Amino acid sequence: MSMKRVFVISIALVALASSSCQQAGQQAAAPADSVELVMNAATIGTTAQMEPTEVLNLYEGPAPGTESWTHHESQIGEAGEVLFNVSQPTLAVYLPEPEKATGSAMLVCPGGGFTILSYVNEGTLVAQELCKRGIAAFVLKYRTTPVTDKEGKVTDNPLQLAETMTWINEVIQNSQTGLVQACLDLEYSHLAFEDADRAMNLIRENAAKWGIRSDKVGIMGFSAGAVTSMHQVIHHTESSRPNFAGIVYGGWTSDVAAPDDAMPLFLCSPVNDVFTPEDSIDVYKAWRTAKVPVELHYYSDSVHGYGAMPTGKSSDLWVEEMYRFMQDAGFVERR
Repeated sequence: MSMKRVFVISIALVALASSSCQQAGQQAAAPADSVELVMNAATIGTTAQMEPTEVLNLYEGPAPGTESWTHHESQIGEAGEVLFNVSQPTLAVYLPEPEKATGSAMLVCPGGGFTILSYVNEGTLVAQELCKRGIAAFVLKYRTTPVTDKEGKVTDNPLQLAETMTWINEVIQNSQTGLVQACLDLEYSHLAFEDADRAMNLIRENAAKWGIRSDKVGIMGFSAGAVTSMHQVIHHTESSRPNFAGIVYGGWTSDVAAPDDAMPLFLCSPVNDVFTPEDSIDVYKAWRTAKVPVELHYYSDSVHGYGAMPTGKSSDLWVEEMYRFMQDAGFVERR
């Protein structure tokens, strides 16, 4: 089975694991290298989660470009572990305890093939880890590809996710330009990019309110969220430029070049990821060439989608490794 195929199946299984376990009383079948992902998704609901300080809509009224969308957001799992049919993008604010606050902040972009959001494992749990280290976190719930039935109507049936993901898989499989470019070419991926850009501006506009420094606002993401974060790294305005970026199992196209205003960049990924080593190595080389601080970590015994849930693997160290690099790069003050 190709790694691209595993990517799509893994996402679908993560989304369906919680509901299938609850409904059938057993774990859903999965490819061997996706079993850990399924187990993580099925157990996230038992993990204590930090509550956001507030949740803001990114836009006043309907989001621009999708004003005609009337469908409601759907979720899988009691804790909303997986979200889909997101039509109203939001920003969840997580602030560290005042005595721990460093003044630095990160926009967190969950992954999910631009169709679902692994909102807890790659969102709220990440925010919790950042807050422990004194970093304010803002979890982005960006717009996703609508899940539709055979008649083309938007549905909240999680089992319909498989067909939608199959369609995305076909787009990826037919791409001759690589996985990242295939993501960029998806019909609705640009909505995630627009929402991330708006979120960066919104965070800076409210920096004083949340006790953060406007020159210490970074972005990070996972999988599709990593592509979204890299897009922000490459394409931004002065007001939406990240001061730091964290790319977790993701990368960019082979012609990547560091922008003139490139920021410190942290990359990490499983060795055998769906995003090939070249996708992140090319980014690493581009930053090295530009003489901008960059760090790259590969984990030999991990799989796509580990997020912030403990797996017992060396990839469990990625948050702390990124935090230490943030200090080395001057994004977070040492204490």
